[in-house]
Amino acid sequence: MLELVNENIEVLNTKERITIDLIKDGEEFLEQFNINHELMMDTVSIVYKFLRITGKVPHNLYKFFIAAYYIVSHHPRAFPVHEPKKSFCQKFGIAQSSLEYSVEKLASTLGFIRILDDMNFPYYFLPKSDLGFKVAKRILKDDVERAMMNFLLYSRPINSQILCEELVTKLIFEMELFPEELFRQFYEILFEMVEEGLSDYTEYVQLQQQFFI
Repeated sequence: MLELVNENIEVLNTKERITIDLIKDGEEFLEQFNINHELMMDTVSIVYKFLRITGKVPHNLYKFFIAAYYIVSHHPRAFPVHEPKKSFCQKFGIAQSSLEYSVEKLASTLGFIRILDDMNFPYYFLPKSDLGFKVAKRILKDDVERAMMNFLLYSRPINSQILCEELVTKLIFEMELFPEELFRQFYEILFEMVEEGLSDYTEYVQLQQQFFI
């Protein structure tokens, strides 16, 4: 039994070493191009997480490094990023269809949110680890709870649209967590979260009618 455990550990260690070697190769590959080196760590991190989750190595892993760099360089904070995909692909010698396929695989596997600006250019961020979005979710939770308590104690009605507008205004114009040009896009994302947070609204109405009216 002990030997089996040791064999399993050895297999895991071997896979880990292979994964590390692969991301080192990917880093060296990207170094050939004129890239923003400040984005390198996040780029290889995306590929590393993808390999760990899927447990498989794509036929052409370099395409996934290019796709990861595309995702990282298209974070909302980088707005505006209006370079056509064709131009981006030419720099890396990759077909546009290959880029789109690899970006989609990475985004769907890791849970990236994709938004489009008013000119239809894409931006990506990972809600579970993005610092700005983490702050937004915490503030949203507090604002929703405060609105519910104001309703319960003072009969102040809750308007989810107004609540969301005030929230996004605070996040964008006061705290500058997201570009103001993407106000509409983040309003749509956060509005769904406000609605979800207010899912107990009906219960609060019933409670107030039962105990306070």
